[in-house]
Amino acid sequence: MARRVLGLWCAAALTVTVLSACARPDFQYTADKPGTAPAGTVYFKVPSGWSQFPAKQIQSAESGWVTDNAAKTVLDATAWQEAFDASPQPSLDHVLGTSTPSQPVVYASLRSLYQEESAVTEDSLRDMVVPVSTLGAQVHVQTDEKVTQGSVSGLHLVFSFVPKPGLPEETIDQTAYLSDGKDAVYLLVVRCTTDCYRSNADAIRSVTSSYTIQEGRRG
Repeated sequence: MARRVLGLWCAAALTVTVLSACARPDFQYTADKPGTAPAGTVYFKVPSGWSQFPAKQIQSAESGWVTDNAAKTVLDATAWQEAFDASPQPSLDHVLGTSTPSQPVVYASLRSLYQEESAVTEDSLRDMVVPVSTLGAQVHVQTDEKVTQGSVSGLHLVFSFVPKPGLPEETIDQTAYLSDGKDAVYLLVVRCTTDCYRSNADAIRSVTSSYTIQEGRRG
C-alpha cells in the first residue's frame, strides 16, 4: 500500500521540487558481508549510471579466461567480488580484460591469502594488479600513500603506464588493505585511459573516497 501511495504521489507532482525528489539517485551503494571470509562489511558507492555485473556472470567469465594454476589459486581464494562499467555498452571485457577501457571501470574484491603470500609487504600490495615495484620508469606514480581504517592498513596508489605498445596510456587508482589478521586482502581498483581518468576525476574520487571497511570481531 505504501509503494502505491508513493507512486501516485510522484506521478501527480507538478512542481520542480517534487519532480527532483522522485528522480533517480546519483549513486548506487554496495555493502557486502563476505560470509565466512575473515572480514566484516565492505562498503562503497558508484555513480548510478554505471552498470553492475552479477556475481555469477563475473565468476563464469573468469573461469573461462583463466588457464594457469596461479590465477586459479587466486580465484579459489576470492570470497567476493564486484564489477562496474561506466560505458554505455558495458562489458566484462572492459573490467577484466587487458585492454585499456575508454570509460571508468571498477573492480572490488576480498580474497584470503594463500601459503606463498604468508609475508605480505608494501610492494606486494602495490603489485596486486600491475607489478609497479619492478617496472621502474615505465610507470608514472602520482599517489603512493599509506592508509588505515580502524585495525586494517594498506596503500592507496594512483599510477599511469602504457600496458602494451600501441595502446593508450592507462591510469589506475588502486586501494589495497591487509586485514587485521594478516590473512586477507581487500582490493578496490578504478581504471581507464589517462584522458578518461582526468575527465572523470570527480566521479572516480567519489568511488574511492567512499571505500569503507568495517572488520568483524574475531574469536
